[in-house]
Amino acid sequence: MSSSDTPNADVHEPDPSVNVASAPRSAGSGGMLDGLGDYWGLVLAYGLTTTALGITLAVWPKQTLGVCAVIIAIQIIVSGVFRLISAIGGKAMEGGLRAVVGFSGALAIIVGLLFLRDPVQTVLLVTILLGIWWVVGGVVDILGAVLRPSSGRRGWDIFAGAITVLAGLVLLINPEVSLGALVVISCVWLIVIGIAAVVMSFRLRAENKG
Repeated sequence: MSSSDTPNADVHEPDPSVNVASAPRSAGSGGMLDGLGDYWGLVLAYGLTTTALGITLAVWPKQTLGVCAVIIAIQIIVSGVFRLISAIGGKAMEGGLRAVVGFSGALAIIVGLLFLRDPVQTVLLVTILLGIWWVVGGVVDILGAVLRPSSGRRGWDIFAGAITVLAGLVLLINPEVSLGALVVISCVWLIVIGIAAVVMSFRLRAENKG
């Protein structure tokens, strides 16, 4: 058989000018923490700080309303700063989600400062403010996970948001809780959310290396 009878297969050589490694990632692959892979240490610090505050509140020798309010205020302010950084550094966030996350961060800082302004408030007032913030913050976390689902992290985002909303609803449904009940609920939330953030930070580190 002559060479002219051989079928002419369309074989396309790869274009060396195309850099495959630089191809953009899918815009729909990130959660609220997308783009923070390079800042996994920030997520780790947030988780350790939150966990430490929960343990501190649990073992404090004389738990008073003032102590509880100050510890909660510190965590809320830290959370607000973290949310603002997420809104600024979230590479895959669209404008709407970025604005919501940024607004929740600013709201958190305001609520935290209100606690610090007058820590010795009534248990009822602290409970209502904390319940409102937890519901708002949890809803924002869930929206971030749904609108920008990230492989391997979506479950953690939804879990943290659901726990936060649940804790907030418990306080809002029964705002006249005792100081002891408020401390227990706050301790459980701080420790659970803190550990979840620590685990997530190592997942971010692994994804960033990969």
